Amino acid sequence: MNSNTAEILISVFLGALGQTILKLGANKLGAISLSLRTIVKDVLHILIIPEILIGLILFGSSFLLWIKVLTKADLSYAYPMVSLGYILVALLSKLLFNEAFTFNKIIGIGMIVSGVFILNR
Repeated sequence: MNSNTAEILISVFLGALGQTILKLGANKLGAISLSLRTIVKDVLHILIIPEILIGLILFGSSFLLWIKVLTKADLSYAYPMVSLGYILVALLSKLLFNEAFTFNKIIGIGMIVSGVFILNR
C-alpha cells in the first residue's frame, strides 16, 4: 500500500466516523427548524452537543487530509475509494443504531468493494 492509498483510507475512515458521531449528536437534538427567525439559537444549540463538535473535528480532519491527497494522487484513483465510507457507515449504523442490514445492503457493499478493486487494478 502506497502512502496515497493509506492517506485516502484514513481520510475515508475519519469522514465515516465523523458522520456516525454526528448522528449520535443529532439524535440528542430533537426538532430544529433552522428558519431565519431561529437560526442563531438553533446553531448555538447544535454546537453545544459534544458529539456534534467531535464529528465536525473528524470531518475537518478528513477534509484536510483529503486536500493533501488531491495534491498528489490522481482524482480518478482517489475518488472511487470514498465509496468505501458507505461500507463503514453501514456497519457502524447497524452496531450503534440497530439500523437494518438487509440483503440489498450486503449486495451493494459487495458491488462497492468489487468496483473499487477493479478500478484500482
